[in-house]
Parts: sequence; C-alpha cells; structure tokens
Amino acid sequence: MLQGFIDDSGWDGQSPVFVLAGYVAKAEQWEAFSDEWQKVLDHSDPAPIQVLKTNQIYRNNVPNTIFHGWTNEQRDERLKMFIAAIRRHAMHGIVSVIPIEPYQRLMKGRFNPEILDRPYFLSFFGILISLLKLTHRLKLDDRLDLIFDEQSVDKVLLTAEYEKCMAVAPAEVRKLCGGMPTFKSDDDVLPLQAADLMAWHARRYYFDQYSGKNPKNEQSNVFFAHMFEPKHDIFDLWTDERLSKVRDVLLASAKKG
Repeated sequence: MLQGFIDDSGWDGQSPVFVLAGYVAKAEQWEAFSDEWQKVLDHSDPAPIQVLKTNQIYRNNVPNTIFHGWTNEQRDERLKMFIAAIRRHAMHGIVSVIPIEPYQRLMKGRFNPEILDRPYFLSFFGILISLLKLTHRLKLDDRLDLIFDEQSVDKVLLTAEYEKCMAVAPAEVRKLCGGMPTFKSDDDVLPLQAADLMAWHARRYYFDQYSGKNPKNEQSNVFFAHMFEPKHDIFDLWTDERLSKVRDVLLASAKKG
C-alpha cells in the first residue's frame, strides 16, 4: 500500500499563493520514517520537542515557540535531521501551487456550492489525480491511500465530489485508488509533520518571489532545496490558462446537471 500525506499552507488572507504539498511512500517506509522522526523529536541536544510546527521554526526568538532560546545553528542542525529522515524514506514529493489573485478572479462566486471559492478544493483533486497518474506511470500495483491534515471542509460534499471525480477517471487510475482520502491531525500522525514542513517552505518560496525578493537568497530556501527536487518530484502550478479551462469545464458540467 502506498500512502500520501498532504498538508496545506497559505490560506491566511496574506499569502499570494495557496499550497498543498507532501510526500508519498510505501506503508512500511512510513513506519520506518515515523520511528526516525520520533527519535529526532526526542533528541536531547539542546532539548526534545513534542511536535514540529513549521510556522514556528524561524521564530526561535519568540517565547512559547518550539525552538525558543535555541541558536540559529542549533535549530538548523535539528532541521537537517528532520530533512534527512524525509530523504531516506519518502519516495516522491508533491507540491501544488495556486496563485490566489487569478483564482479569485476566475473562480470565486461562479459556483454553487461556494466551496469552490476556496482553492483547497481544486488543489485537493489536482494532487489526487497527479499521484494516481504517478503510480500508474511507475507501474506500481500498490493502491494509494491519501491522508490530509485536518481541515474545516465539508466532508459530505467532498465525498460526493470525490465520487464524481472517480466516476470519470480512467479505469487504470480508479483501480489504484485506495478510497476516499482521510483527514488526521499532524499532532498524532508524524508523516503529516513532514508534509507541513514541505508545504510551508513551498509557500514561503512563492511568497518571497511575489514580494520581489529572490527566494534562492532567503534562509528558508536552503532547506526547501533539500526537500523538493523538481526533476524527481511532482510540481503542479495552476496557471491562468489552466484555471480558465477548468472553470469552463466545471461550468459546462453544472449546466448539464
């Protein structure tokens, strides 16, 4: 069984992009990963941490954050240990990026239900299809289970739309799908902490780019470059043209009932 763990970043009213990202590997690889990740969490130099919360890692001068009181060097060494665990055990990374301005311009307010006003929904299915295609292309017979970080989405609606998506998917793709994706907490499921690490760094890369900075010169990019390899992993950017095409298809489908 293949398992993909996916988290999101960027739906905060400030980020210029919305990102879903994570990793896929075999179930036994994730078991080994979780053992190693827990050891890194428990590492005593300079102190153990309970959960890796990526939005706190570069705020070690802020009280009540996970690395508060650590030097930058100590924090960076711990991050290197986490990333080493990812590189040892994950098979492929995936990053889906939806620029928010064109998404709202082209999609918002055009659909009922209004769940499509949020880019999570579209990115969710984009990642699902991308990973199933990867599984098929690599001739992996394993079925794919997807586990997403818990979100405030309408699970009933998502289930209904998922079933519609599978109904029109190619048969060779459908047979690889392990069923409706599930939602769990990264407090309890360690691979979701790795997905959080990837999603935050991908979102930060594009935040810097849209802010007029060179992302490659920013501190966080050093770690992102070791978590995601474009020639090996999956990168899914939603351009204006692609968003327009999907919008037109969805509108046509809605008219047909």
